[in-house]
Amino acid sequence: MEIQENICSIGNLEAEQSILGSILLDKSCIEHIESLVSNDFSKEYNRIIFESMMDLNEKNKPIDLITLTNELKSKGLLEHVGGVSYITSLSTIVPTTSNIKHYVDIVKVLSDKRKVIKASYGLIENIRSGKDIDSSMVVFEKECVIDNTAYNEADSIVEVLSELFDDMQEKPEEKIKTGISIIDKCTNGLGRHELITIGAGSGVGKSAIALKIAINAYEQEKKVLIFSREMSKKQIAKRILLSRTGISKNKFENREFTDMDWKRTIDVINSFYKRNMILDDKSSTIQMFKNKMRKERPDLVIVDYTQLVTPSNTRESRERQVAEISRELQQMARDFDTTIIQLSQLAEKGSGNFRPTGESYTRESRAIYHDSHIVIYMHRVTEEKELEKAYKSIPAFHERGSFEDIKATIEARANSGIRFVEINVDKNRDGEPGSNFYWFKGSDLDYYSII
Repeated sequence: MEIQENICSIGNLEAEQSILGSILLDKSCIEHIESLVSNDFSKEYNRIIFESMMDLNEKNKPIDLITLTNELKSKGLLEHVGGVSYITSLSTIVPTTSNIKHYVDIVKVLSDKRKVIKASYGLIENIRSGKDIDSSMVVFEKECVIDNTAYNEADSIVEVLSELFDDMQEKPEEKIKTGISIIDKCTNGLGRHELITIGAGSGVGKSAIALKIAINAYEQEKKVLIFSREMSKKQIAKRILLSRTGISKNKFENREFTDMDWKRTIDVINSFYKRNMILDDKSSTIQMFKNKMRKERPDLVIVDYTQLVTPSNTRESRERQVAEISRELQQMARDFDTTIIQLSQLAEKGSGNFRPTGESYTRESRAIYHDSHIVIYMHRVTEEKELEKAYKSIPAFHERGSFEDIKATIEARANSGIRFVEINVDKNRDGEPGSNFYWFKGSDLDYYSII
């Protein structure tokens, strides 16, 4: 009895529960557990639940809280497995169903360990009881056969290339277009599993560019989730509303609206009738982000901004805290099969308005740069040398006058709220870097090409 208890103690309850919870949330997860059998579960009640799920699947019935409860009731086993409360708890502990293969691997490895340990105890008992070694070894080898097919995923080059060949015959991935010409030119759009960093100093427009991308994604029928640690939900909604209606901040604050303003406001509200843009100003930790993402299943996630996310370990150095948050976001992009944009403040570099480039400009942790597939820097151009460089590279400036004329134009536009900025795709893991200059009008949440 003690031996059996020791063997059964070798298991991972959370991984077993996560498998069952994943199937409850999404029946299609069964496709990823072909190698799993009920005896792979260390706990009897989990084995019973798994068997009932497989019975429902065999009958082509849905697998959910109601059908599973009824199936267990019909077998007289509902209370034996912990009742409705345990069944309900299974679907609430799963961080993401996309990790089910990982949970299966954990359960299979521990199941094989139990199998070998049990066979080893049997071998010892057989030899002690007087059986010959050869016969005992035959029994031992039969009892501890490991199903290696569970671990033989495609990892030789020929198998991976074959998978790639199959992918090439499918439709190309539908990437998210940002609406910013230089970004779309360099990246061909933002893809799934990618962590994108947009870095800028205060007031340069990183939140504005994120909202522009969010609106573009929404208009491409994508579901967008915005975690804002800097602005409230109402502030975000207000910026979007004013930018789309053309209502000025003063008119809004003084409530001086024309009939046309009201019409445009109603049109904007109606344009967002789908529940495909979610604003969250309450979630502050990575775990809270995961819970919300599991519920919403977004195509695009925006975190505004990384340095304001609450770390899990406040005793670590600030550099390690920010690095951990960035690595978690990178992993979440893969686990949740989504695109994540993290906004980041840039490090101060002493006096002067330096053009940011490279890893040293990501504030508080260089891990932000290394973890990202794409790093985009936004820079307000004000230094004389940079203005000269911009003047030489922009044909439209030459046509409009001398360098001094253009400087005067830039200053005049700045006074009216239009800034001269450079958007620099500084890192692009799967493509080419590149940069271009734009007029940025914060009230419009938009970047205008210089023509």
